[in-house]
Amino acid sequence: MILKYAVLWIVSFIGVSAVDALWHLVLWGRIYRRDIRKVAAVVDGKLVLNGISGALSQVLVITAFVVLASLQLSSADPYLKGILACAAGGVLGISAYGLVNHWIVRDWSLSLTVLEVIWGPVLGAFAGFLIVGTARLLKIG
Repeated sequence: MILKYAVLWIVSFIGVSAVDALWHLVLWGRIYRRDIRKVAAVVDGKLVLNGISGALSQVLVITAFVVLASLQLSSADPYLKGILACAAGGVLGISAYGLVNHWIVRDWSLSLTVLEVIWGPVLGAFAGFLIVGTARLLKIG
């Protein structure tokens, strides 16, 4: 059973991270690149990123989504409940991040705030669907 949950987490990490990258780098990349430069550390014209913090935050978000969706697997409607639970998790973990940054980070743009507020529940809903679907394929729950 542990191996199945490990596979579930890995598939979830890859799938959710790919969709997250698509949102931030492709669909809205121009806005993110432009506006994040206003608040980020920049050295010699290049963003200075802390890869460890970025990776850890992604691990924590995916882990929370897997837990939230997994708790719904034995319910009467695991897809709906998994999607709703993870959408709520996305609001708490991602949308709130955008709102707090808008409140306390100087030059954090309204554009970034709106994108993050929308992205939280959208990514969460996708994660819930992906995780429940993958769990069903793995015969978990």
